[in-house]
Amino acid sequence: MEDIKQTVDHVLDDITAKRNEAMRKNNATEQGGERKMEEITIKFGKGCVGEPFMGKDGKEYKQILIPNKDANDHSPWATFVARSNAVHEDKFGKGMWMKLPADGHTTVRKDHCIGEGADGKKIWETDRTKVSNRELKGMVEFYKSRGKEQEEKPRGSLKDRLSEKKAEVSHQKHDAPQKTATKSKEASL
Repeated sequence: MEDIKQTVDHVLDDITAKRNEAMRKNNATEQGGERKMEEITIKFGKGCVGEPFMGKDGKEYKQILIPNKDANDHSPWATFVARSNAVHEDKFGKGMWMKLPADGHTTVRKDHCIGEGADGKKIWETDRTKVSNRELKGMVEFYKSRGKEQEEKPRGSLKDRLSEKKAEVSHQKHDAPQKTATKSKEASL
C-alpha cells in the first residue's frame, strides 16, 4: 500500500513540475512580446483564384478553387474563401500563395447535383465542411504527391547515360563490317 502511495506522489510531483514549467514559458513569451504562431504556406495556380468580391462584413475576399484529385471526376471543384490581401502572387509570376495558421480551420464548399427540376434544370446542393488548414494544404497541393504515387523509373545521371551511349556506339562500329577502299581499274583510267 505504501508503494502505491509513493508512486502516486511521484506522478503528482511530476505533473506539478511540468505545469509550472509550462506556465513559466507562457509568462516569458507574454512578457517578451508577441507569441510566435506557426503558419503554413499554401501554393496554387493563378487559374484557381476567382475575382475579388465584397463580403457581408465590407471586406474584400477571393474564392480559391481546389481541383479534383481524379482527372476523370468532372464534378464542380471544391472552393474556399480567403481575404484578398492574404493571397499573393509569387515572384516568378506563374502561381499564387497564401499563409494560414497551422492550427486553424477553414470551411470548404463543394457543390453536387441532387436531381433535376420539372423544367429540366439540375438542382444543386452545397456541402460545407470544416477542415484543418494542414488538411487544406494537402487538398490544394495534391499535385506534388501525384508523381510519388506512381512508380517512377530510376533516373541516372546524364554523365552515366552518356558514357553508356558512347560504349554502345563504339560497340556498333566494331561489329559493322569494314568497307575496303578499292577502285575499279576502269574508273582509274
